[in-house]
Amino acid sequence: MNKNTLGLILVLGLLGFSACSPQLEHPEDHVSLDFDMVEAGIDWLDLIQSGAIDEHIRTAFIERIIPTQGCQAIIHHWARFRKWDAEELYAFIMAALGLMPSEEPLRKDDGSLTFFGMRRELWQTALRDTARMRSDLQTLREADLLRSINIVRPFLPEAAVLDVRFSFVLFGHSSAFSVGKENGFDFLQLPRKTDGVLDIEQIIRTFAHELHHSGFASLDEKYLKDVKNQDRLMLLGILAAEGMPTYFIDKPQEHLAAYRDSDNHLMQMAAADWEKHTARLPALYREAEADILANLEGRLNQSVIMQQWMAGAKGPAYVLGEDMIRKIDTYLGHDVAVSVAADYRKLLQLYNRAARRAEARGEQPHIFSDSLADRTAGFGATK
Repeated sequence: MNKNTLGLILVLGLLGFSACSPQLEHPEDHVSLDFDMVEAGIDWLDLIQSGAIDEHIRTAFIERIIPTQGCQAIIHHWARFRKWDAEELYAFIMAALGLMPSEEPLRKDDGSLTFFGMRRELWQTALRDTARMRSDLQTLREADLLRSINIVRPFLPEAAVLDVRFSFVLFGHSSAFSVGKENGFDFLQLPRKTDGVLDIEQIIRTFAHELHHSGFASLDEKYLKDVKNQDRLMLLGILAAEGMPTYFIDKPQEHLAAYRDSDNHLMQMAAADWEKHTARLPALYREAEADILANLEGRLNQSVIMQQWMAGAKGPAYVLGEDMIRKIDTYLGHDVAVSVAADYRKLLQLYNRAARRAEARGEQPHIFSDSLADRTAGFGATK
Protein backbone atom coordinates (compact mmCIF):
# COMPACT_ATOMS: atom_id res chain seq x y z
CA MET A 1 0.00 0.00 0.00
CA ASN A 2 1.08 3.56 -0.45
CA LYS A 3 1.41 5.64 2.70
CA ASN A 4 -2.10 7.09 2.54
CA THR A 5 -3.77 3.74 2.04
CA LEU A 6 -1.68 2.08 4.72
CA GLY A 7 -2.60 4.82 7.14
CA LEU A 8 -6.27 3.87 6.77
CA ILE A 9 -5.60 0.59 8.31
CA LEU A 10 -4.30 1.05 10.24
CA VAL A 11 8.45 17.24 24.06
CA LEU A 12 11.41 16.23 22.83
CA GLY A 13 10.84 18.83 25.57
CA LEU A 14 10.72 22.51 24.88
CA LEU A 15 14.36 22.57 25.98
CA GLY A 16 15.41 20.04 23.37
CA PHE A 17 15.27 16.81 25.39
CA SER A 18 15.45 13.74 23.19
CA ALA A 19 15.49 10.00 23.64
CA CYS A 20 16.92 7.86 20.87
CA SER A 21 16.96 4.14 20.39
CA PRO A 22 19.73 2.10 21.99
CA GLN A 23 22.35 0.42 19.83
CA LEU A 24 20.59 -2.41 18.02
CA GLU A 25 21.50 -5.08 15.54
CA HIS A 26 19.59 -3.28 12.78
CA PRO A 27 21.71 -0.21 11.96
CA GLU A 28 18.93 1.64 10.12
CA ASP A 29 16.52 1.65 13.06
CA HIS A 30 16.04 5.00 14.73
CA VAL A 31 13.14 5.77 17.06
CA SER A 32 12.89 9.03 18.98
CA LEU A 33 10.44 10.06 21.68
CA ASP A 34 8.64 13.38 21.57
CA PHE A 35 6.77 15.00 24.48
CA ASP A 36 6.42 18.54 23.12
CA MET A 37 2.63 18.63 22.70
CA VAL A 38 2.11 17.25 26.20
CA GLU A 39 4.40 19.81 27.82
CA ALA A 40 2.85 22.69 25.92
CA GLY A 41 -0.63 21.27 26.51
CA ILE A 42 -0.23 21.07 30.28
CA ASP A 43 0.80 24.73 30.37
CA TRP A 44 -2.20 25.54 28.15
CA LEU A 45 -4.60 23.76 30.51
CA ASP A 46 -3.10 25.70 33.42
CA LEU A 47 -3.77 28.88 31.47
CA ILE A 48 -7.42 27.89 31.09
CA GLN A 49 -7.65 27.11 34.80
CA SER A 50 -6.27 30.54 35.60
CA GLY A 51 -9.36 32.15 34.09
CA ALA A 52 -7.76 33.49 30.91
CA ILE A 53 -10.07 35.03 28.35
CA ASP A 54 -11.03 33.15 25.19
CA GLU A 55 -8.73 35.23 22.98
CA HIS A 56 -5.66 34.38 25.08
CA ILE A 57 -6.62 30.70 25.19
CA ARG A 58 -6.93 30.56 21.41
CA THR A 59 -3.71 32.51 20.81
CA ALA A 60 -1.77 30.23 23.15
CA PHE A 61 -3.11 27.15 21.35
CA ILE A 62 -2.13 28.53 17.95
CA GLU A 63 1.34 29.69 19.02
CA ARG A 64 2.39 26.91 21.41
CA ILE A 65 0.49 23.74 20.55
CA ILE A 66 -0.20 23.69 16.82
CA PRO A 67 3.52 23.86 15.87
CA THR A 68 4.42 20.82 18.00
CA GLN A 69 5.31 17.55 16.35
CA GLY A 70 2.58 15.77 18.30
CA CYS A 71 -0.15 18.16 17.20
CA GLN A 72 0.93 17.89 13.58
CA ALA A 73 0.89 14.10 13.87
CA ILE A 74 -2.75 14.20 15.03
CA ILE A 75 -3.66 16.48 12.13
CA HIS A 76 -1.92 14.20 9.63
CA HIS A 77 -3.59 11.16 11.23
CA TRP A 78 -7.19 12.32 10.86
CA ALA A 79 -6.71 14.30 7.66
CA ARG A 80 -6.56 10.88 5.97
CA PHE A 81 -10.16 10.19 6.94
CA ARG A 82 -12.02 13.50 6.85
CA LYS A 83 -11.83 17.27 6.48
CA TRP A 84 -9.35 17.98 9.23
CA ASP A 85 -6.92 20.76 10.09
CA ALA A 86 -5.66 22.81 13.04
CA GLU A 87 -8.92 24.76 13.23
CA GLU A 88 -10.96 21.56 13.36
CA LEU A 89 -8.70 20.17 16.08
CA TYR A 90 -9.06 23.32 18.20
CA ALA A 91 -12.87 23.11 18.04
CA PHE A 92 -12.69 19.36 18.75
CA ILE A 93 -10.69 19.97 21.95
CA MET A 94 -12.62 23.02 23.11
CA ALA A 95 -15.93 21.15 22.76
CA ALA A 96 -14.48 18.29 24.80
CA LEU A 97 -13.47 20.76 27.51
CA GLY A 98 -16.99 22.16 27.52
CA LEU A 99 -15.76 25.56 26.35
CA MET A 100 -17.52 25.40 22.97
CA PRO A 101 -21.06 24.19 22.31
CA SER A 102 -21.58 20.75 20.77
CA GLU A 103 -24.65 18.85 19.66
CA GLU A 104 -22.94 15.48 20.09
CA PRO A 105 -24.61 13.32 22.77
CA LEU A 106 -22.59 12.29 25.82
CA ARG A 107 -24.31 8.94 26.27
CA LYS A 108 -25.87 6.24 24.12
CA ASP A 109 -29.41 4.97 24.58
CA ASP A 110 -28.13 2.23 26.89
CA GLY A 111 -26.49 4.81 29.16
CA SER A 112 -22.90 4.08 28.17
CA LEU A 113 -20.60 6.88 27.11
CA THR A 114 -20.33 7.86 23.47
CA PHE A 115 -16.89 8.62 22.03
CA PHE A 116 -17.66 12.29 22.66
CA GLY A 117 -18.66 11.47 26.23
CA MET A 118 -15.36 9.67 26.77
CA ARG A 119 -13.47 12.55 25.18
CA ARG A 120 -15.13 15.06 27.48
CA GLU A 121 -14.36 12.93 30.51
CA LEU A 122 -10.70 12.58 29.48
CA TRP A 123 -10.17 16.29 28.80
CA GLN A 124 -12.00 17.53 31.86
CA THR A 125 -10.10 15.09 34.08
CA ALA A 126 -6.87 16.47 32.62
CA LEU A 127 -8.02 20.05 33.20
CA ARG A 128 -8.74 19.31 36.87
CA ASP A 129 -5.42 17.63 37.59
CA THR A 130 -2.44 18.94 35.61
CA ALA A 131 -0.23 18.04 38.60
CA ARG A 132 -0.85 14.35 37.91
CA MET A 133 -0.11 14.96 34.24
CA ARG A 134 3.29 16.42 35.14
CA SER A 135 4.00 13.43 37.37
CA ASP A 136 2.99 11.00 34.60
CA LEU A 137 5.24 12.87 32.17
CA GLN A 138 8.22 12.44 34.45
CA THR A 139 7.44 8.74 34.87
CA LEU A 140 7.40 8.27 31.11
CA ARG A 141 10.67 10.12 30.68
CA GLU A 142 12.31 7.73 33.13
CA ALA A 143 10.80 4.56 31.66
CA ASP A 144 12.64 2.44 29.09
CA LEU A 145 9.91 2.76 26.49
CA LEU A 146 12.23 1.96 23.62
CA ARG A 147 12.42 -1.65 24.76
CA SER A 148 9.48 -1.85 22.39
CA ILE A 149 11.93 -1.92 19.47
CA ASN A 150 13.39 -5.22 20.62
CA ILE A 151 9.90 -6.59 21.26
CA VAL A 152 8.67 -5.90 17.74
CA ARG A 153 11.80 -6.88 15.79
CA PRO A 154 11.19 -10.70 15.90
CA PHE A 155 7.82 -10.11 14.25
CA LEU A 156 9.11 -8.17 11.25
CA PRO A 157 11.22 -9.35 8.31
CA GLU A 158 14.87 -8.30 8.53
CA ALA A 159 14.43 -5.82 5.66
CA ALA A 160 11.92 -3.73 7.66
CA VAL A 161 13.22 -0.39 8.94
CA LEU A 162 11.99 1.41 12.04
CA ASP A 163 12.62 5.08 11.35
CA VAL A 164 10.02 6.71 13.56
CA ARG A 165 9.36 9.76 15.69
CA PHE A 166 6.95 8.64 18.43
CA SER A 167 4.96 11.50 19.93
CA PHE A 168 2.88 11.55 23.07
CA VAL A 169 -0.17 13.65 22.21
CA LEU A 170 -3.27 15.13 23.82
CA PHE A 171 -6.19 13.88 21.76
CA GLY A 172 -9.04 12.07 23.46
CA HIS A 173 -9.98 9.73 20.62
CA SER A 174 -7.47 7.35 19.00
CA SER A 175 -5.47 5.85 21.86
CA ALA A 176 -2.53 5.27 19.52
CA PHE A 177 -1.90 5.59 15.79
CA SER A 178 0.74 5.29 13.09
CA VAL A 179 1.20 7.53 10.05
CA GLY A 180 4.30 6.18 8.35
CA LYS A 181 7.21 7.71 10.26
CA GLU A 182 4.90 9.58 12.64
CA ASN A 183 3.45 7.57 15.51
CA GLY A 184 1.26 8.87 18.31
CA PHE A 185 0.20 7.75 21.80
CA ASP A 186 -2.61 9.59 23.56
CA PHE A 187 -1.34 10.89 26.90
CA LEU A 188 -4.96 11.32 28.03
CA GLN A 189 -5.48 7.55 27.80
CA LEU A 190 -2.41 6.19 29.55
CA PRO A 191 -3.27 2.72 30.90
CA ARG A 192 -3.07 2.28 34.66
CA LYS A 193 -2.96 -0.62 37.06
CA THR A 194 -5.66 -1.06 39.69
CA ASP A 195 -3.66 1.05 42.14
CA GLY A 196 -3.56 3.97 39.70
CA VAL A 197 0.11 3.54 38.77
CA LEU A 198 0.93 3.78 35.07
CA ASP A 199 1.03 0.39 33.38
CA ILE A 200 4.38 0.79 31.66
CA GLU A 201 4.34 -2.74 30.22
CA GLN A 202 1.02 -2.08 28.49
CA ILE A 203 2.36 1.20 27.13
CA ILE A 204 5.40 -0.61 25.76
CA ARG A 205 3.18 -3.23 24.09
CA THR A 206 1.19 -0.46 22.44
CA PHE A 207 4.43 1.18 21.31
CA ALA A 208 5.48 -2.12 19.77
CA HIS A 209 2.11 -2.50 18.00
CA GLU A 210 2.45 0.93 16.37
CA LEU A 211 6.11 0.33 15.52
CA HIS A 212 5.02 -2.83 13.71
CA HIS A 213 2.82 -0.65 11.51
CA SER A 214 5.82 1.54 10.72
CA GLY A 215 7.95 -1.46 9.85
CA PHE A 216 5.12 -2.83 7.71
CA ALA A 217 4.93 0.51 5.89
CA SER A 218 8.68 0.52 5.24
CA LEU A 219 8.40 -2.87 3.54
CA ASP A 220 5.48 -1.67 1.46
CA GLU A 221 7.58 1.27 0.32
CA LYS A 222 10.52 -1.00 -0.42
CA TYR A 223 8.79 -3.80 -2.31
CA LEU A 224 5.37 -2.63 -3.50
CA LYS A 225 5.80 1.05 -4.28
CA ASP A 226 5.34 0.45 -8.01
CA VAL A 227 2.09 -1.50 -7.60
CA LYS A 228 -0.70 0.74 -8.85
CA ASN A 229 -4.26 0.94 -7.51
CA GLN A 230 -3.39 -0.54 -4.14
CA ASP A 231 -6.66 0.86 -2.83
CA ARG A 232 -8.17 -2.26 -4.48
CA LEU A 233 -6.31 -4.30 -1.84
CA MET A 234 -7.23 -2.10 1.09
CA LEU A 235 -9.20 -4.65 3.11
CA LEU A 236 -6.58 -7.33 2.52
CA GLY A 237 -3.90 -4.92 3.71
CA ILE A 238 -5.88 -4.01 6.83
CA LEU A 239 -6.27 -7.67 7.78
CA ALA A 240 -2.52 -8.22 7.45
CA ALA A 241 -1.37 -4.95 9.03
CA GLU A 242 -3.68 -5.20 12.04
CA GLY A 243 -3.73 -8.97 12.35
CA MET A 244 0.04 -9.33 12.75
CA PRO A 245 0.70 -6.99 15.70
CA THR A 246 -2.59 -7.99 17.33
CA TYR A 247 -1.59 -11.67 17.28
CA PHE A 248 2.13 -11.35 17.94
CA ILE A 249 2.20 -8.40 20.35
CA ASP A 250 -1.20 -7.57 21.84
CA LYS A 251 -2.14 -11.18 22.59
CA PRO A 252 -5.74 -10.16 23.37
CA GLN A 253 -6.77 -13.53 24.79
CA GLU A 254 -4.20 -13.09 27.57
CA HIS A 255 -5.36 -9.58 28.48
CA LEU A 256 -9.09 -9.67 27.72
CA ALA A 257 -10.16 -10.09 31.35
CA ALA A 258 -8.00 -7.14 32.42
CA TYR A 259 -9.49 -4.97 29.66
CA ARG A 260 -13.00 -6.00 30.66
CA ASP A 261 -12.38 -5.10 34.32
CA SER A 262 -10.47 -1.90 33.58
CA ASP A 263 -11.67 1.54 34.69
CA ASN A 264 -10.72 2.75 31.20
CA HIS A 265 -13.89 3.03 29.12
CA LEU A 266 -12.05 2.46 25.85
CA MET A 267 -10.50 -0.77 27.14
CA GLN A 268 -13.93 -1.95 28.28
CA MET A 269 -15.30 -1.20 24.82
CA ALA A 270 -12.37 -3.00 23.19
CA ALA A 271 -13.05 -6.12 25.28
CA ALA A 272 -16.76 -6.01 24.43
CA ASP A 273 -16.01 -5.56 20.72
CA TRP A 274 -13.49 -8.41 20.75
CA GLU A 275 -15.97 -10.82 22.33
CA LYS A 276 -18.79 -9.71 20.00
CA HIS A 277 -16.74 -10.16 16.82
CA THR A 278 -15.16 -13.44 17.99
CA ALA A 279 -18.63 -14.90 18.51
CA ARG A 280 -19.37 -14.44 14.79
CA LEU A 281 -15.96 -15.35 13.38
CA PRO A 282 -17.30 -17.84 10.75
CA ALA A 283 -19.58 -15.12 9.40
CA LEU A 284 -16.70 -12.63 9.36
CA TYR A 285 -14.73 -14.95 7.08
CA ARG A 286 -17.63 -15.15 4.63
CA GLU A 287 -18.18 -11.39 4.73
CA ALA A 288 -14.47 -10.75 4.24
CA GLU A 289 -14.33 -12.99 1.18
CA ALA A 290 -17.20 -11.08 -0.42
CA ASP A 291 -15.76 -7.69 0.51
CA ILE A 292 -12.20 -8.50 -0.60
CA LEU A 293 -13.60 -9.46 -4.00
CA ALA A 294 -15.77 -6.33 -4.18
CA ASN A 295 -12.78 -4.20 -3.15
CA LEU A 296 -10.61 -5.90 -5.78
CA GLU A 297 -13.18 -5.17 -8.47
CA GLY A 298 -13.64 -1.54 -7.42
CA ARG A 299 -17.14 -2.02 -6.02
CA LEU A 300 -16.26 -1.20 -2.40
CA ASN A 301 -14.75 2.13 -1.47
CA GLN A 302 -12.48 2.91 1.46
CA SER A 303 -15.07 4.73 3.56
CA VAL A 304 -17.35 1.69 3.54
CA ILE A 305 -14.44 -0.59 4.39
CA MET A 306 -13.46 1.62 7.32
CA GLN A 307 -17.03 1.72 8.61
CA GLN A 308 -17.63 -2.01 8.28
CA TRP A 309 -14.25 -3.35 9.35
CA MET A 310 -12.58 -0.75 11.59
CA ALA A 311 -15.42 0.98 13.41
CA GLY A 312 -15.58 0.80 17.19
CA ALA A 313 -12.86 0.33 19.78
CA LYS A 314 -11.77 -2.90 18.06
CA GLY A 315 -13.24 -3.41 14.62
CA PRO A 316 -13.86 -6.89 13.20
CA ALA A 317 -10.70 -6.60 11.06
CA TYR A 318 -8.57 -6.99 14.20
CA VAL A 319 -10.33 -10.19 15.22
CA LEU A 320 -10.37 -11.75 11.76
CA GLY A 321 -6.81 -10.68 10.93
CA GLU A 322 -5.54 -12.07 14.23
CA ASP A 323 -7.21 -15.41 13.59
CA MET A 324 -5.74 -15.64 10.09
CA ILE A 325 -2.21 -14.90 11.27
CA ARG A 326 -2.66 -17.34 14.15
CA LYS A 327 -3.47 -20.15 11.71
CA ILE A 328 -0.51 -19.31 9.48
CA ASP A 329 1.84 -19.23 12.48
CA THR A 330 0.42 -22.47 13.91
CA TYR A 331 0.44 -24.55 10.73
CA LEU A 332 3.16 -23.00 8.56
CA GLY A 333 5.53 -21.62 11.18
CA HIS A 334 6.77 -18.32 12.57
CA ASP A 335 8.92 -17.32 9.61
CA VAL A 336 6.07 -17.76 7.14
CA ALA A 337 3.70 -15.75 9.32
CA VAL A 338 6.24 -12.93 9.64
CA SER A 339 6.80 -12.94 5.86
CA VAL A 340 3.25 -11.63 5.35
CA ALA A 341 4.55 -8.14 6.15
CA ALA A 342 6.90 -8.28 3.15
CA ASP A 343 4.05 -8.90 0.70
CA TYR A 344 0.56 -8.84 2.16
CA ARG A 345 -0.86 -9.74 -1.27
CA LYS A 346 -0.03 -13.37 -0.44
CA LEU A 347 -2.12 -13.40 2.75
CA LEU A 348 -5.00 -15.46 1.34
CA GLN A 349 -2.71 -17.99 -0.32
CA LEU A 350 -0.75 -18.53 2.89
CA TYR A 351 -3.88 -18.66 4.98
CA ASN A 352 -5.44 -21.27 2.67
CA ARG A 353 -2.33 -23.46 2.95
CA ALA A 354 -2.57 -23.27 6.73
CA ALA A 355 -6.34 -23.81 6.73
CA ARG A 356 -6.04 -26.96 4.64
CA ARG A 357 -3.53 -28.37 7.12
CA ALA A 358 -5.95 -27.53 9.92
CA GLU A 359 -8.73 -29.23 7.95
CA ALA A 360 -6.62 -32.37 7.60
CA ARG A 361 -6.40 -32.48 11.38
CA GLY A 362 -10.13 -32.40 11.86
CA GLU A 363 -10.81 -28.66 12.09
CA GLN A 364 -13.40 -26.89 9.96
CA PRO A 365 -11.76 -23.59 8.95
CA HIS A 366 -13.03 -21.26 6.29
CA ILE A 367 -11.09 -21.65 3.03
CA PHE A 368 -11.08 -18.75 0.60
CA SER A 369 -11.65 -19.22 -3.10
CA ASP A 370 -8.34 -20.22 -4.68
CA SER A 371 -9.19 -17.98 -7.60
CA LEU A 372 -9.52 -14.98 -5.27
CA ALA A 373 -6.32 -15.91 -3.43
CA ASP A 374 -4.42 -16.12 -6.73
CA ARG A 375 -5.85 -12.83 -7.99
CA THR A 376 -4.82 -10.91 -4.87
CA ALA A 377 -1.37 -12.55 -4.77
CA GLY A 378 -0.76 -11.60 -8.39
CA PHE A 379 -2.23 -8.11 -8.23
CA GLY A 380 0.02 -5.62 -9.96
CA ALA A 381 2.57 -8.24 -10.98
CA THR A 382 4.57 -7.44 -14.08
CA LYS A 383 3.65 -9.76 -16.92
